Amino acid sequence: MSRLVLLSDLKNLNRDIKKRIKELTSRKPFKLAYIPSQTDEDKLYFEKAKPEFKELGITEFFYFDVDQEFDWSQVEEFKSCDGIFLSGGNTYLFLKNLQERNIVGCIKEMVLEGKLLIGVSAGSIIMSESIQIAEFHDQNEVKLNDLNGLGLVDFEFMPHWEREQGQQDELLKYSFHQEESIYTCNDGDGIVINGDKVEFFGDIKEIRKGAWL
Repeated sequence: MSRLVLLSDLKNLNRDIKKRIKELTSRKPFKLAYIPSQTDEDKLYFEKAKPEFKELGITEFFYFDVDQEFDWSQVEEFKSCDGIFLSGGNTYLFLKNLQERNIVGCIKEMVLEGKLLIGVSAGSIIMSESIQIAEFHDQNEVKLNDLNGLGLVDFEFMPHWEREQGQQDELLKYSFHQEESIYTCNDGDGIVINGDKVEFFGDIKEIRKGAWL
């Protein structure tokens, strides 16, 4: 049974989704595998995120670099974790790193085992069938050709919507050519999938085939 959390940002989460995530991480001890989108030698973003995780009841971590500091010997410990966190960053670079390290399959296996997967921004976009929607946020500087994501959700995710509303016309045009719905999400809001149940927290809106639903 899939247990997924898609967030726009980790900071200032609304009270209801924070409570829901706490319920999903209530198993103690709960060890979270933190995957940064790219190498952060000083772990600055990880350290900044720790207080936010603490508010969610998560205090045990395994930092798993899939970029320059990747170490095959760490894969088994990664797979033993109770949950996974996919950070924000450049979506193309992040997916490229996951593909080249053959971690995509590991993540999907862990989700199938019922382990929790939390994504923020790029980390949430990657959960879809394709990361094509990342073109609204990121430059494909790594020239990634295979845009296939994890394929864990049947919709596309548009984070930071409160900042991106100026792209509304372009997003509606984009949606004409997509088969899946697009969900817009503001920072602080999110979507939780628990098995067949999809829960929306905050001001989540749906776009399909050029129209708001």
